[in-house]
Formats: sequence, C-alpha cells, structure tokens
Amino acid sequence: MVEKVLSFIKEQNMIPEGSRGIAAVSGGADSMCLMHILHELAPILKMEFTVFHLNHGIRGEEAERDAEHVRRAAEELGLPCCIRKVDVPALAKEQGISLEEAGRRARYDSLAELKEKTGASWLALAHQKEDQAETILFHIIRGTGIRGLRGIRPVQGDRIRPLLDCSRAEIEHWLDSRGIEYVTDSTNLENEYTRNRIRNHIFPMLQELNPGVKEHMLSLAKQANELYDIQEQMVERLRESCEYRLSDGSMVSHEDWKKMDELGAPVKLPDSLIEERGSVGIGDVLLGELILSEIGRIAGHRRDVTREHIASVIELFSKETGKKVDLPRGVEALRSFDGVILRRKGQVSEPGSGIRVLTIEKQPYYPGFPYPEGEEEKAIDAATVKGTLRLRTPMPQDEIVINAEGGRKKLSRFFTDHKVAKEDRADWPVVVDDEKVIWVVGLRLAENCKLTDDTREVYIIRVSE
Repeated sequence: MVEKVLSFIKEQNMIPEGSRGIAAVSGGADSMCLMHILHELAPILKMEFTVFHLNHGIRGEEAERDAEHVRRAAEELGLPCCIRKVDVPALAKEQGISLEEAGRRARYDSLAELKEKTGASWLALAHQKEDQAETILFHIIRGTGIRGLRGIRPVQGDRIRPLLDCSRAEIEHWLDSRGIEYVTDSTNLENEYTRNRIRNHIFPMLQELNPGVKEHMLSLAKQANELYDIQEQMVERLRESCEYRLSDGSMVSHEDWKKMDELGAPVKLPDSLIEERGSVGIGDVLLGELILSEIGRIAGHRRDVTREHIASVIELFSKETGKKVDLPRGVEALRSFDGVILRRKGQVSEPGSGIRVLTIEKQPYYPGFPYPEGEEEKAIDAATVKGTLRLRTPMPQDEIVINAEGGRKKLSRFFTDHKVAKEDRADWPVVVDDEKVIWVVGLRLAENCKLTDDTREVYIIRVSE
C-alpha cells in the first residue's frame, strides 16, 4: 500500500523533495490512512507536514471526540497538529449558503491560512477511488461537460490527493492490518447532503444493475481527461483571434496579453468565431468552453456559471450592438459592433486609445446588387455626403435622422433607447461628414443616407480596429 501511494505521488509529481505541506485529517479511515502513509514516506521524500483538523461545530460531543482522536494520533507520530473550530451553521446563515458549501469554504479558508503561516507548498486531501466515482456522478446529475467528467484531479494547484488511486476496501484493510483506529462521522449516514444520498442510495441501486459501475465511471474519467486535453488545445487556438484590453487602454492580441500580468482584463470575442462555425470545426461546445474559461479568468472562478449562461452569451452574437447579458460573479457580456465583450461590470470595453480605421470605396450604383448591410460595413448614397467622411466619437450636439420625413434624434437619447451603457458611449465610433451623422457604427445608418432608386454612386464604408 505504501509503495503504491509512493509510486502515485512520483507519477503525478505531487511532493517536491525537501518541501513542507499540510495533511487535512478528519479522523475517518481515509484521512487516517493518509496521515500514516505520509508519515512513513516523509524520510523517503525528505519532506515535512503539519496535520490539520477542522471541527465544524455541528456534531457536538462527537466532533470533540474526533478532534481529540486526531490530536492524539498526530502526537503519537510526533507530527505538529493544528485543531480549529468554526461555527459552520452560523457561517451558512450569515452568508445565505448551504451547510455543505459553508463547510467547504471554512475548510479551504482555514487551510489557506495555515499554509501561509507554516510556509507549506501543498495541501494533501484524502480523496480515494469511491470519492472519484461519486464526484463524477454528482457532476452528471448537476449538469456537466467533458471537464466535469474528469472528476477529481490528482493535482489541482496546491492541492494533492495521494490516495486517489486507492479503493476504500484497500484503505480499510491496510488500517486493520496495522491496528490503526479511525472514527466514523455519523452525518455520513444522513441524507441531508447530496453526496451522502449518492453514496448511500443511488450508487447501491446502480450496483444492483451493474456491479462494475464504479470502475466504469473511473474508466470514463480517464477517457474524458484525454479528450479534455485535446479540447483545451483547440480552445487555445480560438483564443488566438481574441483581443484583450490592458489597464492602459490598449487592445492587444492573445499572444501579447500572455506576456502581461493583467488576469482580469476584458476580452473581445470577435464575430469571426460565429461566422467560421462549421467551416473550421468551431462548434458551440468549443465556443462554450472558451466563454466559460474567460468568464472564470475574469471572475476568478467558474462556479455558478451554467449552460444557460453560456448559451445566452452565444445568442448575444445575433443581437444588436449594445445588448448585454448579466453573468455570475459580477461579470457581464456586451454586444459590440464587431464581437462580444466579456468584462467585469463597470469596466469600459472600448477604450479611446484603441485605433479604428474607416475605409471608403466609391463605385457606380447597380440596382439589385447585394450591397453590404452588416454591423461593420454599410453602403450609402454618395450624393448625400457633404464634404469629407470622417470617423470620430460622439459630440453633445450630434443628432441622427431616423425616418423618411427627416425626423431627428439626439445621440444621447438614441443611446438610451438602444440600452448602450453610459460608460461605453464616449468612445462609440460614429461616421460623419461636414454636416451630419451618417452612421452610428453597429447600431444605425441615418435614414437620409440610404440607397434609393435615384442613387447613382455608392460609398462602401467599413470601420475596423
């Protein structure tokens, strides 16, 4: 058993030689096994670790018993031990979250504090094979993609799981053979928590249908992991067409952005991601994974982002410029005139220092010809232009003609009607001549500049970054 865990630790590069870590120990079978095996491996790996136990303040005397069991076991092994008590029910009530989520937050917050205090570089958790299978099923029930089918990762940032290749039966047999005592958490038998219902009811029912269901799920996780690596490579290629806004206002390519250290920078997903779907293998799955990862980067976490959120962002590509979608964790998506922007709420998405180019082409008018009518390119009657065509940002007195009778609307009101956020208006691109607004790019062409049966010459105008 010890050799098996040592081999897995080395295979996954979990513990650097000479490092210091923390082992989270509840007192149950899995965590007691973890503590004892790490203790035996400490001289071999030339590492040290501190034992950590959290009393959740839920089970009264039983919880105190567990804490004392861990403290005494660590003392017998000569290991430093930190016991902490947190009133998890009070925390859940205060933050408006479930007991399960409050307990998870309390554990990881406490571990992070201890890590900083001790100078530890890794946190060892006692998940094993059954936990892996239960997690995969939990993800399927909740709704997941390939990423969730991978289950628990052996190494996830500073968290390591040395027992993930061991079964519960192996662990209990090893403990019994060494005469190592462990405690049983009575709440594991309760069905208040989703994972307990999966462990106590759903999996036994599935095993009646197929005794090998857990092994099949573990096999599925390995296949999903391989497919996810391929998917990540493809998503990385999609990122090459994205643009990122730095704090100085400049827009840079993904390659240039990677050299910077601005993790929360807004990103523009260009229309080409939608336009090229089907022709170069871009589908909603890959596009959705790109959107999910960028939301997670901006927000700091992917949690709470659902398929519905991803679908709403994809749908935004077909909406008019200025439309928005609110996303979890303070992120929003904005339809710009040439793509969709993901950003934190309140961030300016189209900086004034970005460079836009107005391209003008003059040609004869051919009735019935399919002239461009996109958000970035328009055809206008050349005879309606007075003086020079220019590209600029809005001015206070700007108006646009909105109907055939010559009715006008101030751009300030126009932006309000189109639900363009105030922070985005100052830098919105506008095409004008010497007398009037011709085109609010991505939103509307002035009515008095459109092609008619009397048109003789056409300007094809295009705005690009």
